Amino acid sequence: MSKLKKVLFCDSNIDGTIGGSYYSLLYLVDGVDKALYDPLVVFYNNNQLIPTYNNAGIKTAVFDVPRPIHMNKGLIAKIPLFNKLVAVVQSAINFFRFFLWQAIKYAFYLKKHNFELVHLNNSVMRSHNWMLACLLTGTKCVCHERGINTHFSKLARFFIKRLDAVICISDAVRDNMMNHRIAGDNLIKIYNGLDPLKVVVKKTANEIRDEFNIKESEPLIGIVGNIKSWKGQEVVVKAVSIAKKKYPNIKCLLVGDTAESDQPYHEQILQTIASLGLEDNIIFTGYQSNVPDFMNAMDIVIHASTLGEPFGRVLLEAMALKKPLIGARGGAVPEIIQYGETGYMFEPGNHEDLAEHILKIFEHYDNARKLGEAGLARLNSVFHIDLNVVQTQQVYDGIFKTTSSR
Repeated sequence: MSKLKKVLFCDSNIDGTIGGSYYSLLYLVDGVDKALYDPLVVFYNNNQLIPTYNNAGIKTAVFDVPRPIHMNKGLIAKIPLFNKLVAVVQSAINFFRFFLWQAIKYAFYLKKHNFELVHLNNSVMRSHNWMLACLLTGTKCVCHERGINTHFSKLARFFIKRLDAVICISDAVRDNMMNHRIAGDNLIKIYNGLDPLKVVVKKTANEIRDEFNIKESEPLIGIVGNIKSWKGQEVVVKAVSIAKKKYPNIKCLLVGDTAESDQPYHEQILQTIASLGLEDNIIFTGYQSNVPDFMNAMDIVIHASTLGEPFGRVLLEAMALKKPLIGARGGAVPEIIQYGETGYMFEPGNHEDLAEHILKIFEHYDNARKLGEAGLARLNSVFHIDLNVVQTQQVYDGIFKTTSSR
């Protein structure tokens, strides 16, 4: 019987919000064959999902990471010569603290605990200290790419070539990397996965409506995602102002947390709501521990990213609940939604186009139910978590097989 291979998974998010990457990692690690792999998940903050990981039998650890040093403040910032000099010193110090010193610490940790593989959960643009630690120790390293980056730093390009695999969550992500002249056999597409049976509704639609004083007769739409400008909540708000002309009592839930850095965008949305007279139509719910409760209550689930969405996990969750979908046609969304068969798409940022599709669904709601049924069937055939886990383990197996054959 072969011994278990120890795998360290790391999610490097530090803004305090709970995003899709946390859930993607949870479903992957939960599904990994524990007869072959012994996983540990490392976070950089004590987030609200850790108990969920632990309840699933997944070991977790929280690593403290140093905060950046900002030296160019006060009087120094007003003196150009000093400001430039301090900026160079500041960059050098932060480079050492975040990259070199952390890499050395991580290398010792990997060796001490006999990890054979590190799986980085976010992007090739991050966690270069872990990548260096793996090079120093000879530890295998896999990195998820969950973003459509507009550029790739020299450091990222250096490490990408040396990673054992880069798992791209969609063709859109992989094509973007190749368009930036990053190509190689280590770029592998594996869609994010979801088990529809894990999308559990704990509160009924009526309970959610009662909680937010929404009548059963009032149309209810919504968007799920942390409040960020590229997620397009303001686009949805503007679309509601158009749909309101036909459905005066329409309600819209904005489900998601707001990081401190995104507060200005939150305020911008509030100003838009006030200027359009939508105070009675738009509802901020804040962070919710069980998002399916809110999706289940919605008549339509909307995805509205203004930039190319690398994937769009919220779409899978809506498909699991057989909900009518409208997604922004960009990034990986056309890989998920089949227009007119499992949902609809609109031009990113175009609130008039979005409003037109909202009205189309409400006016033909019997057809919308068919969309939902077809969406669930597509989820099971293309995006089920079982496929994700099998394909990811095939990557691991290939890495270790290559190593053992040398």
